[in-house]
Amino acid sequence: MKLKILFTPFAIALFTIQLHAQSPKVRYTGAMNAMGNIYEFNIWLDSIPNKSHLFGMGPYDKMKGEITVVDGTPYFATAFVEGIYEVGESWDIRAPFFVYAHVDQWKSFKLKGNFKTVNDIQDAVSKIARANGYDTSQPFPFKIKGTFDVLTAHIVTPRNPEVEGFREGVKSQKFSFERSKGEMIGFYSEHHQGIYTHHDSFVHVHFLTKDKSFMGHLDDIDTYNGTFKLFLPKND
Repeated sequence: MKLKILFTPFAIALFTIQLHAQSPKVRYTGAMNAMGNIYEFNIWLDSIPNKSHLFGMGPYDKMKGEITVVDGTPYFATAFVEGIYEVGESWDIRAPFFVYAHVDQWKSFKLKGNFKTVNDIQDAVSKIARANGYDTSQPFPFKIKGTFDVLTAHIVTPRNPEVEGFREGVKSQKFSFERSKGEMIGFYSEHHQGIYTHHDSFVHVHFLTKDKSFMGHLDDIDTYNGTFKLFLPKND
């Protein structure tokens, strides 16, 4: 009996260590709900010491656009002119909040379904993760690759007149695509609503076209029983 009592805490501790080792650590600086209307900078991306296999996202500068870092390549998107978007690459950019993780190895899973909303993606990712031994109470990054029938993504635009690209009454621009090849970069967390996911969601997802000509925050999606590849960080 004594042996059982001594073993149980050890087993719990070992299990906890294994859970913490399952995925790369998700880090963040700043928060959505702390930006106010000042949008003070909390990070210069160039200050991140290890950029190899870095994945991350956040708003660009003082809401001048979107940032998505994909496997160590930093993309930033702006939409200062009606109907026009631009995508560039640079580490010399800053953000009021930013979530990121280093992932050098991924494991792929088949993802099939008729997705009508971002919540459908959230539910599918969570279901596959749990079924394969991932602890969904911990945050983790993910990727989805494929050809998407219809999707809409937005790029935020400045809210203050003194910021480049400001237009009165315009806070973002939406762009829609059909049969577009690319990848979704996302972060899943059940405990960071209002921090780096919206208050009514467990995911924050950006979309990057295969040719890297467009990048933005995913708003809506409609797929017709398509088949995609879901990538989760490889378990240790």
